Amino acid sequence: MRPSTPLPEPFDLGAFRVGEALDEGVGRGRLRGSDLEAPFRGVRSRPITDVQALALAYAAAMPSHQLFGGITAARLWGLPIAERWSRGEPLVVARPHRTAPSVVPGTRHIAFDPSRLRSTELEGLRLLGPLATALTLARELSHEALVQVADALLTPSRSYPGLRLERKPERGYATPQELDAFIARCGGLAGVAALRAAAADARVGVDSRFETITRLLMVEAGLPEPVVHPPVVVDGEEWHPDLGYPELRIAIEFEGDGHRDERQWHVDIDRYARFEAAGWTTVRVTRKHMARRGAHFVERVRAARARRE
Repeated sequence: MRPSTPLPEPFDLGAFRVGEALDEGVGRGRLRGSDLEAPFRGVRSRPITDVQALALAYAAAMPSHQLFGGITAARLWGLPIAERWSRGEPLVVARPHRTAPSVVPGTRHIAFDPSRLRSTELEGLRLLGPLATALTLARELSHEALVQVADALLTPSRSYPGLRLERKPERGYATPQELDAFIARCGGLAGVAALRAAAADARVGVDSRFETITRLLMVEAGLPEPVVHPPVVVDGEEWHPDLGYPELRIAIEFEGDGHRDERQWHVDIDRYARFEAAGWTTVRVTRKHMARRGAHFVERVRAARARRE
């Protein structure tokens, strides 16, 4: 197949408007090239493989009063969303109250209050800020899924997967007090009650959404709520299991895919040996154990508690 003629700058870099390309002398035949697609009317882009590329394509022709919100903004911020992105997922576009919605295939439009919900920019894309994004998510997510988002907003962890939030040393994007203050300022807006309930169940220090799920499933099953990353001191060195009951010396560790790495495997063996040396017992949990609302691992935790009580 004959290679396509290179596009001139800046059209070779990403999405662009057809009219601008025509004005710069790019032929209509070139705009129909197999290396380009038309994700939205009047826009061309390279093949789209992720949500950011799709958002950039829409942004090429986005009206100035619009920005991204809801699940689209959440994905751009790296907030935890259980479902993987697919090309068929509509972009969520936010517009200020009392402005007319657009009807664009491949998008879903929501209204927001610009006087109380902050907007910003991330790598050339206009979007709601992280707290405002969480509030728009609260209109549609389950309680458990929203707690996962709230935990991500509060976490100071640098190992939390995918987060693109600006955080200060030793603290998350927001403190619990800041999240509560934001919710108070947004009284009366859609999603406030759901976000308030999620904030009440959120905890500081979580490393992944699976830690959140594990904690919530244990509480749902009637177990006492475990502590997030309790300290375990061995020979003067402090270690932190994912969850635990310090008073009973029980550690609960979630084994994600990263633990399959050979180097991490050796680290984990050493880690569990240290817990054992400190008199702690370890309950290890995998995604498979989440089936049937965590019935399998909940019973193992319950048995471990019975042995220690």
